[in-house]
Amino acid sequence: MKDVGEEKGGEKEGGPDKSRRVNLGGIVPLSTVDWTGVAATVVFLRGCPLKCPHCQNWHLRSGESFEDLSVVEEKTRSASPFVSCVVLSGGEPLAQPRAAQNIARLAKELGLKVGIETCGFYPDVLRDLLEADLVDQVFLDVKAPLTDPEYARATGRPGAAPRVEECLKTCLALEVPLEVRTTVFPEMPSAEEVGTIGELLRNLDIHKLTIQQGRPREGEETFHPVPAKELKDLAEAVKKLVGIEAEYRARGDDGG
Repeated sequence: MKDVGEEKGGEKEGGPDKSRRVNLGGIVPLSTVDWTGVAATVVFLRGCPLKCPHCQNWHLRSGESFEDLSVVEEKTRSASPFVSCVVLSGGEPLAQPRAAQNIARLAKELGLKVGIETCGFYPDVLRDLLEADLVDQVFLDVKAPLTDPEYARATGRPGAAPRVEECLKTCLALEVPLEVRTTVFPEMPSAEEVGTIGELLRNLDIHKLTIQQGRPREGEETFHPVPAKELKDLAEAVKKLVGIEAEYRARGDDGG
């Protein structure tokens, strides 16, 4: 898998053996929230081309903390008796295509499934991984209707929407299990825009949407999240009006 700059993935590496270098954001040995109902080791990779205004992992959008792949291998092996999968997250994990491939192969060698949490900016990298049979589940964020200026407002970057749509179509064509997630904040996306996202999915023959409760990130001015009841009502409206399955996720500590 070649690295050809940002169009394929914005990987930047150093050291004597570049093929083993990972710009690592951290590792959570055991998580039950990234892949619902599944115990996972989560590997966070630095770097992301987007500037989403409420990004929870904003500190991983840039910066360098390179490690040898052996660091990831050691921690993954240690956790492997207690988990059934590895989830690559970020940042945007596909911004480091070689590292993503190496970690996915390592997980497969350990008999673990592989999930990818992605913003959908690198459809070619995603296709390469899927065609190599290295991914068992894709978690794809769709942040707004796939048109600008709506998507540019949600991501801080114009031109991302066609890439996201290509990722959706690639997952369908290669028949990989897919969970589409839309995170709802008080100011965006609106209920109407969530409905538009649902219509897009239906038209692509994708039958489910997960609506998540957006919360303030560390360091930003606080706001009241959309109450859980409103998210529940929104999910039910999508089901009724759009005709696809919709579920909502909220922490449940906001009085909703």
